[in-house]
Amino acid sequence: MSEFENDMARSLKVIKNILVVFLGIVILYLLKVLSNLFLPLAFALFFAILLQPLVGLFRRKFSLNLSVVFTTIVSVIVFLALGFVFYNAVSSFIANRDQILNGVTAELKPVIDEISRLLGAEMNDDELKSYISRVIPTDKVLSMSGSFLNTISGFATELLMTILYFAGLLSAIAEYEKVIDYIMGKNGEEHSVASDTFRRVKDSISIYIKVKTIVSLLTGLGIGLVSWFFGIQYAFLWGILAFVLNYIPYVGSLIAIVPPLLIGGLTADSVSEFVFLFICLEAIQIVMGSIIEPKMTGESLSINTVTILFSLVFWSFMWGTAGMLLSVPMTFLIKVILEHVSDAGFFVRLMDKKTGKELG
Repeated sequence: MSEFENDMARSLKVIKNILVVFLGIVILYLLKVLSNLFLPLAFALFFAILLQPLVGLFRRKFSLNLSVVFTTIVSVIVFLALGFVFYNAVSSFIANRDQILNGVTAELKPVIDEISRLLGAEMNDDELKSYISRVIPTDKVLSMSGSFLNTISGFATELLMTILYFAGLLSAIAEYEKVIDYIMGKNGEEHSVASDTFRRVKDSISIYIKVKTIVSLLTGLGIGLVSWFFGIQYAFLWGILAFVLNYIPYVGSLIAIVPPLLIGGLTADSVSEFVFLFICLEAIQIVMGSIIEPKMTGESLSINTVTILFSLVFWSFMWGTAGMLLSVPMTFLIKVILEHVSDAGFFVRLMDKKTGKELG
């Protein structure tokens, strides 16, 4: 009888694990298919966590409801202002695409002429411009412009959903212990496990987003100033682009230095000037990404590098560029959830930063 019970227990455990895996696949499928619904919710959740101190500041003089309203209004105004600045910078760059193409052609003409002379061939300005336009087609720039405008107009609905989610989550997170304890049936002084878990998620993600925002701001400011110092066109745009891309772990800051480096290389008066530009841009990326950010973040997330890189690819597949921005917080959220699944210890250890240190 004991052996039969053991067999039954093992069978039930296998069935449970299969059901858990199946449930996980279904959830991931829904996250992919219903991205228009879940993506605004994810952004709203992390912004609501980040801006809880602002709610607390308003609550010193106002009620919770008024504090939520004021925080929402201030956040929307700031977001729209930043979006307007970014949109104008990108629009200006796209509008001057022909001038940029002419400038690139003029800078490359002496080099091409020298190569043509050595090869015994000739290439006039029109042929050179046509060749460059095939390498960097203006048609793609136009399509990028159109898709950018369509994205902005299509984002209006998601923005409205995000604002609604954001306002509701601001209030819920401000009273998260009462809300979660009520849902879990804990009415006494002892908080539920879910309440303690959410506190850990809230505190860790809040630290990560705050640090990432500060580091991204400093990175964007640094790259913008370096671009301006070297006389690189659209220095303000490269600074904003660096600020946004720095939210993408590891690869974002590397991509951010490519445009000013390419333009600076074309307009540099000497090789030494180009090398100095590269050193300045790379120094900003290394100091901010490899020194300042790790020290400020500390062990708040406890996720190793391999997991972060894998999550970057995975969430990019799930939600595109927005998924890349949310990859680290979403992965940490999954890690915390797995910590409370009895048979998921292997995956938790695989994702932990200690595993990365042992592998290193």
